[in-house]
Amino acid sequence: MLEVLRSNLLVFFLALSGLSPILGAEAWGLGPLMQALAANPAGRAEFAEKKFVSVLTEPVESSGELSFAAPDRLEKRTLTPISERLVLEGDRLSLERGSERRSVGLDEYPEVSALVGSIRSTLMGDRAALEKVYRLSLNGDARRWELLLVPQAPAMADLVAYIRIGGTQARIERVEIHQPGGDYSVMTIRELGRR
Repeated sequence: MLEVLRSNLLVFFLALSGLSPILGAEAWGLGPLMQALAANPAGRAEFAEKKFVSVLTEPVESSGELSFAAPDRLEKRTLTPISERLVLEGDRLSLERGSERRSVGLDEYPEVSALVGSIRSTLMGDRAALEKVYRLSLNGDARRWELLLVPQAPAMADLVAYIRIGGTQARIERVEIHQPGGDYSVMTIRELGRR
């Protein structure tokens, strides 16, 4: 179960942080971006994801829906190729795949708990908390931007080499997660109700 958590949590939660209002006319930078990400109490989006794994010749593709309700309910519902539901509510993580159901407390997996804390900081637009875990760099402007997160702590660097998040205004449209061994995933996101 830990491997499923590692491969899904970052993409899932970071993607949800982009379901927020459009930035205003403030000067562009990390501050205004974090404020915009924090401004959204709930959202839903469709996702399409490709995971590139070194032992496979073709990427693993999946698609489904993401949802978030502040302060702490997050859900990733995969519809294809198999039905799977990953839900974080408070400090309880549940996974449903077919007839299999598992639920764990985050205190049982300290490395996952640290990861989720970072993700929640992103959803809340808590730049100070993010900077305790990652080195942040933002390129581009509000029309087309890219945020790079590089873990500072060795424990986090064992899980992820870096995360590249791209978007327009306060909408995240693409999340790439690169793992230390070279495997990576790319998720594209489209808010439901937008064309």
